[in-house]
Amino acid sequence: MRVCGIICEYNPFHRGHMLHISRAREESGADFVVCAMSGPVTQRGTFARHDKWTRARAALMGGADLVLELPVRFACASAQEFAAGGVALLSGLGVVTHLSFGCEADTLPLLRPAACALGSESPEFAGALRARLARGLSYPRARAEAAEQASGIPGLAQAISLPNAALALEYLRTLPPHIAPVPIARMGSGYHDESLSELSSATAVRAALARGDADAAFDALPFPDPFAQAEADGDVHGEEALTQALLYRLRTTDTSSLSQLAGMDEGLEHRFLAAACHAHTREALIAAVKSRRYTWTRLSRLCTGILLQIDRGFAGAHRTPTYARILGFRRSSSLLLHEIKQTSALPLITKAADFDRSDPLFLLDTRAQDLWALGCASPERRTSGRDFVTGPVIL
Repeated sequence: MRVCGIICEYNPFHRGHMLHISRAREESGADFVVCAMSGPVTQRGTFARHDKWTRARAALMGGADLVLELPVRFACASAQEFAAGGVALLSGLGVVTHLSFGCEADTLPLLRPAACALGSESPEFAGALRARLARGLSYPRARAEAAEQASGIPGLAQAISLPNAALALEYLRTLPPHIAPVPIARMGSGYHDESLSELSSATAVRAALARGDADAAFDALPFPDPFAQAEADGDVHGEEALTQALLYRLRTTDTSSLSQLAGMDEGLEHRFLAAACHAHTREALIAAVKSRRYTWTRLSRLCTGILLQIDRGFAGAHRTPTYARILGFRRSSSLLLHEIKQTSALPLITKAADFDRSDPLFLLDTRAQDLWALGCASPERRTSGRDFVTGPVIL
């Protein structure tokens, strides 16, 4: 049996995602496609616009056979931890033979040389990295430039600084030998492109929904009905929905407590507390903290870490997933599910109410889902405990 894994967010699921699933299945020769999908929060540090079950349904409609939840600990983390968590989850199932990921076409020939350069940790690479960090460059940029210098490959830094390339590199570095990589050239709009097109980015679709241009946004989706229903019900979470909660956290804490959070390094706690005194939006808070050294995405993840109170001790103690939670599956994947039950090193969760609620990673997932619900547009959707009353999507 060949099983191809995909680590994803689908925020929301668009035509480019459906094309990727189709090509991943074709190029890997897979019998089944398993998606490890972020739940309430995303790798860029924001809460997803639509809930995880809505997004899982669209993924199944678009060709996935099984959708699992990537725990929040890894879903809202650096590229290295996001990739490591996703790979560990898929590998732990015991059936995944391939991992497919999208990447900008121009960077495909550079992926393996770049992965070697980053993985070697040579003295030249380490020295180049330290020098660039000392100049105030952000870690991703400093790392990319150091890799170019160490490898001697012109243009490498620019290529691997692109969003999909950064994750692709981490997948290559993390994959165990028994899982083969299946890179797919990204087609259509760029990751940050906000213009709608035949193959619009998720960023463009979210931007259209945020400005009220729902018809145009839904035209860009292969399966708009689940998302249209969520929008109509107010079952959506805007990026500023928890701003007051975030500012409350910051204005009622101190530097000592804040400094204990994972990723709150180099005195960033002082910058956050100072900015929280006058910021009135999440965007304004991040803008006030941001400098050349710190990327928007890193600061955005810290905002979510503040809300969820993810400290260094917790992050250090939980490096790999401890379960595989099913968000949805196709009835035709019964053979796959049977095989996973026989081989998985991780317990499968089909009903959250029956799982060990003392598991720290699971507790974080449910807390994040409750926060997601608190930020819903409709007051009727703000109830807590959805994890325990919502079963997997079955198609």
